[in-house]
Amino acid sequence: MDRSKIKYSMIVSLSIVVTFLLFASENLLAQDAKGYFVDKPEGQLQMIVHIIGEVKRPGEYQVSDKTNVLELLSKAGGPTQFSKLGGVTISRVQHAVGSNGSDGNGHIEIGNQVMKVDLNKYLKRRNLSPPPVLKPGDVVLVSRNGWSKWRMASTILRDLTVPVSLYFLYLRIR
Repeated sequence: MDRSKIKYSMIVSLSIVVTFLLFASENLLAQDAKGYFVDKPEGQLQMIVHIIGEVKRPGEYQVSDKTNVLELLSKAGGPTQFSKLGGVTISRVQHAVGSNGSDGNGHIEIGNQVMKVDLNKYLKRRNLSPPPVLKPGDVVLVSRNGWSKWRMASTILRDLTVPVSLYFLYLRIR
C-alpha cells in the first residue's frame, strides 16, 4: 500500500476521533455536571440559581460556579428593609448518578436538602468560615422580618381611619 494513502487514512481517522472526542466531551460535561455550563465568551463554568423573597430584584441568575449566597444576594440588588438576614434558607435538590435516571441523563432525584443560614454572622464577624457556596438549581429564600407585620398592620389601621372618621363626621352633622 502506498505511504501517502496510509498517511491520508490516518489523518482522516484522527480527525474523526478528535471530532468524536469534542462532541463527547460537551455531552459528558452536560451529563456529569448537571446544571453547569460553560460561558462561551469567557470560558468560565456557569450555573443557574434562584433568589426569592425580600430582595430588591428576585429572580433567576446566571452566576459562576464558585458563587456564595452573599454574592447572589448582592447580585439581586441587596436585601429590602423588611428582610430577615438571620433566617435565609437555601433549598437544594440532591441528585445521584444512576444508569437509568429519571431525567434521561443518568441522574436520579433523591430529595431536597434545606439549609438555614444566618447571614448576619457573616456580615458582622470577619473570622468565620465563608458563606455556603451555591450549586446549580439552588433556591435562596430571604424571609421577612417582624417589622413587616407591624408595617402591614399600621397601613391597615391608617386606611380604616378615613372611613371611620367620615362616619363619625356624618353622625355629628346629622
